[in-house]
Amino acid sequence: MRWDVGIDLGTDGVRLAEIKAGPTLGEASAVAFREGQRQPFAAGDAARALEGRACAGVEVARPLLDGTLRNPYHAQCLLNWAFASSGEISGKRRFSALLTCSPTSRPVQSEALMNAATEAGATDAALVRTDAATAVGAGLNVLAPQASLLLDLGAGKITATLFTMGRVAECDALPYGMDRIDERIQRGVRTQLGFAISRAAAQELKHAMGAASAQSSPMTASMNTAGLDMAQRLPRVFTVTPEPVVTACVDVVREIVGMAAGVVDRAPAELAADLNDAGVVLAGGGALLSGLDKVIGDALGIPCRVAEAPQSCGVRGLCRMMEDPKAYRAFFRDSATAGNTWR
Repeated sequence: MRWDVGIDLGTDGVRLAEIKAGPTLGEASAVAFREGQRQPFAAGDAARALEGRACAGVEVARPLLDGTLRNPYHAQCLLNWAFASSGEISGKRRFSALLTCSPTSRPVQSEALMNAATEAGATDAALVRTDAATAVGAGLNVLAPQASLLLDLGAGKITATLFTMGRVAECDALPYGMDRIDERIQRGVRTQLGFAISRAAAQELKHAMGAASAQSSPMTASMNTAGLDMAQRLPRVFTVTPEPVVTACVDVVREIVGMAAGVVDRAPAELAADLNDAGVVLAGGGALLSGLDKVIGDALGIPCRVAEAPQSCGVRGLCRMMEDPKAYRAFFRDSATAGNTWR
């Protein structure tokens, strides 16, 4: 099977790649609806801009939650918009699509995602493991007999996967993604400082002051942000110190390290030994958290590096897989195998 377009659909973003042109689209995975209307009036970054700001009668929806499909119809609307945004694909009457899918997705969710792609206009649709596509895009040779370990730190799902000879030797996942840090920042600011802040404000604090450890914080000074004073019920600009932000990050990083250590511990001895040289590669937007590579490398006792442009590893991996699908067939799932497990 040869695919014309690849879609890396995540909790926070959607990226599209064409077989000849490569990556051509990268926007937020969000759609906005008006009350009583079935078709969205905005999608992508335009819809995300309305999140938390939409007036009565407007809903901003995300098709995925914690890395897995939440609403098939919302996914269909988003994919339809993505296909229409592609100049090459929108002019074709027939095209096939390859979509990334979390390895923890249930069979019913996997089948619903493929159905959403065909309802959105694709003639045929198939799925590929998100962690496999990300590993290929990060430059790992997952087809080699030597082991390679990937930590995929997405907004909705965090996975640790050990690859060898085109197969998954060991894998584990947390039931949430790096968005959990935003939630904990919001909770910490509310309980410690008495202010309610938006998700966007929490993300801004994470990007500016977040770190995997207190020693690696990129910012030592305080930062002003806007929020709702819970005592007076009035909007205020207030000051946030790095401590509550770094604490929220460290709690999640500790759980990531524990999960990755478990994967290494369960790996066959020969594959675990390979990691002394190969190390672990971090991908996904969460890989940019300050000091994360050092904390994970020190905890596991192996080299650790961040992939180049970690946010776009998934769509780059899709491009390579579409060019040589036979080599990566073990990571694919189509309608005939939708009811089977990945491993």
